Amino acid sequence: MAKQVALKFVVFLGTVRENNFDPAQLKLPLLEKAYHHYGKGEVIPQVLEDTNKVIAAADAYVVLAAEYNHSLPPALTNLMDHFFSYKHRPSGIVCYSAGPYAGVRSAMQARAFLGVLGTPSVGTIFSIPVVYKALTPDGLPAIKGGDTSLDSGADKLISELEWYAVALKKQRDTAGLP
Repeated sequence: MAKQVALKFVVFLGTVRENNFDPAQLKLPLLEKAYHHYGKGEVIPQVLEDTNKVIAAADAYVVLAAEYNHSLPPALTNLMDHFFSYKHRPSGIVCYSAGPYAGVRSAMQARAFLGVLGTPSVGTIFSIPVVYKALTPDGLPAIKGGDTSLDSGADKLISELEWYAVALKKQRDTAGLP
C-alpha cells in the first residue's frame, strides 16, 4: 500500500461573482508592482504578503477559467500575475462557458499562461458546456437522467492532478528546486 501524502491545494476562481472567494475580494489594484519586484527593505502591502504565503505553501493549483470573450478572465490573470511562487507545482484547469464549447478557448490560453508562471497544467481539462444548465444556482450538478459526466470529469482531473502533485512534492522535498 502506498504511503499517503498530505497535499495543499489553492483554487483560483476566474470570476467576480458575488458570494464567492474571488479576485475582487482581495482588492488588488491592476498590476502595478508584482510581489517579487519589491526590493529588500521595501514595504510590501499586507494583502500581497498574505496571498503569497498561501500560494507558496500549496502543492498544486486548480484554476477555474470562465470564458470571457473567448479569453481568460482579466481578474484571474491580474491576480495570478502579482505572484511568482508557483514554480514546480502542477495545476489543473476547470473551464466553462454559457455556450457549447465549454470554455475550452480560455483553457488553451490558461495552459500557456500557467506554463509561463511555472505551474504546468496536467493533461486532463474538466470542461463544462452550457454551465447554466449543467449546474444549479448553488453550484451543484443539475443531474438529469443519470448523467454522471460532471462527476467523472472532476474525478479524472483530481486524480491526475493529485498524481503530479505527489510526484513533484517528493522531488522538491528530496532534491530541492533546480
